[in-house]
Amino acid sequence: MSQKFVLVTGVTGFIGGHVAEQLLQNGYRVRGTTRGARANTLQDTVKVPGLEFVAIDDVATSDFTEALKGVHAVVHVAGSLPGRASAAETIETAVEGSLNVLRQGEKAGIEKFVVTSSFGATIDSFAGLNITDSEWSPTTREDVLAHQEDSYYVYFASKALSEKAVWDFARENPKLDIATILPGFVYGPFAKHFPKPTSPSGFGTNGYLYLLINGGAPPVVPPYFVDVRDVAKAHVQALSIPPNTSVEEKRFLVNAGLFDWKDAAKYLKKAKPELNVVDPEKLSDFYGPPSTLDTTRAKEVLGFGEYIPFEKTLEDFVNDVTEIQKGW
Repeated sequence: MSQKFVLVTGVTGFIGGHVAEQLLQNGYRVRGTTRGARANTLQDTVKVPGLEFVAIDDVATSDFTEALKGVHAVVHVAGSLPGRASAAETIETAVEGSLNVLRQGEKAGIEKFVVTSSFGATIDSFAGLNITDSEWSPTTREDVLAHQEDSYYVYFASKALSEKAVWDFARENPKLDIATILPGFVYGPFAKHFPKPTSPSGFGTNGYLYLLINGGAPPVVPPYFVDVRDVAKAHVQALSIPPNTSVEEKRFLVNAGLFDWKDAAKYLKKAKPELNVVDPEKLSDFYGPPSTLDTTRAKEVLGFGEYIPFEKTLEDFVNDVTEIQKGW
C-alpha cells in the first residue's frame, strides 16, 4: 500500500472519477482538480479519506503551483468532450493543457506522468487493419479545421496532436517517466463518490447506451469498447511499472474487443426485458470489416489480464442510470 500523493486532473469526469477511486483503493492519496468554487463544494460534500480537491479554472493556462505541492505523480485526464467547443478551442485545450501540466510538473520536480489519450490517436483507417500502439494518425491542425463540422474527427485529432506534443516534450526532457493510455470507446457505470450527471447531456459516450435502452438508434461508430473501470485500472497500473527506457515505450492501447449494436440490443432485450430497447433490426452495421486494436503491449508491459465483458458493462450502466434517473 502506498501513501503517495497523486494529482488527477479532471477528477469529476467520467474517467477521472474512476481513476481517483481506484487510486484510493490502491492506497494512494488523491488531489483532484476541478473548476472554480466547485472545489470547495466538493470538499464539503464528498467526504472520502485520502481525497481532496483543488480549483483549476483552465488546465491550459492556470497556475498549478498549489495543486502540485507534495505530489509524487500526475494523472492528466482532463480534456474537452466532442462538440463542446470549436475546433480551434478543442485543439488548444488538448495540446496546451497537456503541455501546461507537464511543464509545471517538471518544474516542480515531478517525474512520473500518466496521460489519457485515445485510440483515435493511432488510426488512419477504421477498415480492415490491425492497429498497434506504435502507429499514429497522420492528422494535422489544417486537417482538423477542414473537418471542423465533424465533432468526433475534431476530438480524435485533438487527442493525436496533444499526445504528439506530450512525446515531443518527453524527448526534450528524458528524465521524465511518461505513459499514455489510449482507450477505445469508453462505457460503463459512473464513479460512486462523485456527483452523477443531472441529464443525459452529461453522459458522454454512455449517451449511445442511453439511446439504445430508450428506443433510439445509436449512430454507427467504430465498434471498439472498453469498460471505464478497465481504463482506470490501466492508468493506475501505469504508475507502478518501472521507468521507460525509450520514448513512446509506455504507450498503451486499452480495448476489450469489438461490439455490435445489434448484439447489444439483443442481449439487453433478454437480460432487461422491462426496458424499451430498440428493435435490433433497426440498427445499422459498421461499414465493412473494422480495423482491430492490438492491445499486446498493455498485456505484456502493464500485466493487463481479462477485460470486463461488454455484457457486464451494459448491465452495470443500466442499473446505474436507473438509480440516477430517480433523482432527476
